[in-house]
Amino acid sequence: MAVVFAVALISTGLATTAVAVPGPRAGGALNADLSRPGPYSVSATTQVSRCVGPEADAQNADARRQGAFTPLQCTSAAPIGRGPDTGVDFYYPTTAAGKRPLVVFVPGSRANPGYFAPLARQWASYGFVVAISYQATEIAPESGFLGLRRAVAENGDRRSPLFGRIDLRKTVLAGHSSGATKAIEVAGIANASSGVPVPPAFTVPSAVRLVGVLALAPDVYTVPTPVRAPTLVATGTADRASNAARIEPLVYGPITGAPAWFVVARGAPHLDVVNPLTTYPLTGVAVQFLRFVTGDPTACRSFVGPSWTLPGDGAFARVVRNAPARASACPA
Repeated sequence: MAVVFAVALISTGLATTAVAVPGPRAGGALNADLSRPGPYSVSATTQVSRCVGPEADAQNADARRQGAFTPLQCTSAAPIGRGPDTGVDFYYPTTAAGKRPLVVFVPGSRANPGYFAPLARQWASYGFVVAISYQATEIAPESGFLGLRRAVAENGDRRSPLFGRIDLRKTVLAGHSSGATKAIEVAGIANASSGVPVPPAFTVPSAVRLVGVLALAPDVYTVPTPVRAPTLVATGTADRASNAARIEPLVYGPITGAPAWFVVARGAPHLDVVNPLTTYPLTGVAVQFLRFVTGDPTACRSFVGPSWTLPGDGAFARVVRNAPARASACPA
């Protein structure tokens, strides 16, 4: 299988400030700091502005039907902009010392990477390097592997602001909608390809260690292969594209070889993630999961143990975990 990528070159980081992003009140399950901006300033390799043009008008109209009540934000990526339709945008903490965990995020079908800039900035403000990796016309999950390769390249490039800044041994795959399904697929392919020849475009770089998968509102156009990393699958009761009754058996259910959690946010539509993060019920849960799988001991009891407290105060209509998650324990 031959895959050709048109990769956007990394640009000079643009300094920004952290965005305030309260999470749900979870009865102590979430660190109180998650209701405020993270401690780090954030830079990015791209800029976003309000989406304009015929293609943007159509996408804004479709987004409103799927629960977005604020205008979409876009980068210059095609087809809305005049830039390439394939690339990787980085968001990273500028004031955090040492190497930082990596999150490779894949947007959904036809979604401009700018839609998720606020989410990426919020994660970066908590110390994560976030790579939003996109490819407009992909069917197989090329963009997930592209993001991994680009992160490795930037980490080793002395000209990059990310040189030596990424802890590739703490890598999380994430995504929204079809991008969430592709994140799970990448993790599954990484497991299944052990010892089996695969095209270079579908290999995880040897420097990378996958520690988790965060799937926000996944679709079910494909059946994921088995995952061996802790996985959080999340959707909402008002999400018609990622219906909880289908997602639970078809996406969450097959994950039996690793701890997995399934969360249904009360009242959340499919594109709630692009609304202000102060209103998105999964904002705090996502940060806490990223902290958990990358080794933050203060986040562990939100997900494991006999008295885990993630269900919170009514923000979630359903929260379940599989047998490996129930058998897990926090470090002493």
